Amino acid sequence: MSSNIRSNLEAIIKGIQEHKILEVFEKYYHADIVMFEKGDSTNRIGKDANRKAEESFVNNATIHEAKVLKVLVDGNNSAYEMYMDFTYGGHKVQKTQWALQQWKDGLVIKEEFF
Repeated sequence: MSSNIRSNLEAIIKGIQEHKILEVFEKYYHADIVMFEKGDSTNRIGKDANRKAEESFVNNATIHEAKVLKVLVDGNNSAYEMYMDFTYGGHKVQKTQWALQQWKDGLVIKEEFF
């Protein structure tokens, strides 16, 4: 199972790097996905609410670089550290963040960003 998770996670990361965030969201995220930004899941419960948040990011951001620094897979859990350089709403942002995922049925059911 973890090899399936690793290949799915690699496809998600590749999708981010190729500006296909919405496509990988549809394919690899569970209908009951809960996403957190620094511990806050306000309005990020379920696929519809999270799709709106992902669309908002995609429609307002231009990604210049997305570089993976680390990838970890352990059972039904995974994590990756990514350096991102993007412009969001006219503001240049450069940050490194961790994304932690919990998987169910080969799909991300919980994702938290730090």
